[in-house]
Amino acid sequence: MADFYLCERLGETRVAVVEAGTLVEMHLARIGDGLPAGSRVSARLSRKLGGRGVAILPSGEEAIIEPWPAGISEGAAIDVQIQRAAWREPGRSRLAKARLAKARLTEARPAWDAVPILSVQERLTAAGHALCPGWPDTLAAQWDDGWEAALLGRVLLPSGTLGFTPTPALVAVDVDGTGATLALDAARAAARTIRLWGLGGAIVIDFPASADKAARLALAAAFDSAMGGAPFERTAVNGFGLMQIVCPRPGPSILERARLEPHANAGQELLAAALAETRPGAITLVARPSVAAWLASHPALLADLARKTGRAVDVRADPAIESNGGSGHVETR
Repeated sequence: MADFYLCERLGETRVAVVEAGTLVEMHLARIGDGLPAGSRVSARLSRKLGGRGVAILPSGEEAIIEPWPAGISEGAAIDVQIQRAAWREPGRSRLAKARLAKARLTEARPAWDAVPILSVQERLTAAGHALCPGWPDTLAAQWDDGWEAALLGRVLLPSGTLGFTPTPALVAVDVDGTGATLALDAARAAARTIRLWGLGGAIVIDFPASADKAARLALAAAFDSAMGGAPFERTAVNGFGLMQIVCPRPGPSILERARLEPHANAGQELLAAALAETRPGAITLVARPSVAAWLASHPALLADLARKTGRAVDVRADPAIESNGGSGHVETR
């Protein structure tokens, strides 16, 4: 059985699944994420779009409901279950996806912004995994390494690298390097990374081409073993070295978070730095304009920071930070 740890930060919850001291799954939820997959809430049908439509959730968030409930008209109140959370893709945002709940909602659930990580905790607990206290330094270091790799979209191998590129259609994984063990190293590392970052949907790995069927079968077997029981389907590795994998996609992956949420990422780090600030005086979060705008759009986080530190908190946009390639810093006065 695996253990899991929780790290509660301002507006952000991290969940780390650990097996034999190694971080194997990273889960992240943030304020404004909307409802996680698995949530059941009351909703109102808004408009019909052919065989599907749009429902309004209690927070005001819109969700695609598919299929449209038979015999129910626009404006009706229904109970729904979230199948896929909303997330950002390159060039667009995707709405959450829901369906009519199989049974009526009989008990009230906490507000969405109070339990953004609820479904992950429930799933891990139901699977028999133990929640451990604290956030050990060794775990924090592994998390930072995993996040840095996602930010770069690159994982190092003994004999090369894996490059991960998220697109609206799929995640492309490119294998680059040399040596007799490159393909097997890549298969194992790709599987571990898919599980670590929670990659979902369609994933295509481009291994070195091989006419040796036995070698391709060995690649597939190595991949299956390294997935550690995580749910997936895949094709065989063809002669061109391509293998396609399909995994559940309940919400944004760590790769998408790291690559496609730069303002939130920088804002969260500034909040954490401010919370750890030891110099006396009022706190000013100095950030590039886009990050300052993200912070200003979350006044509840700034109020929480002021409450936790017992200080006045302000935000100042500084265009010079952006021109210097930075994201921001904390000042006291």
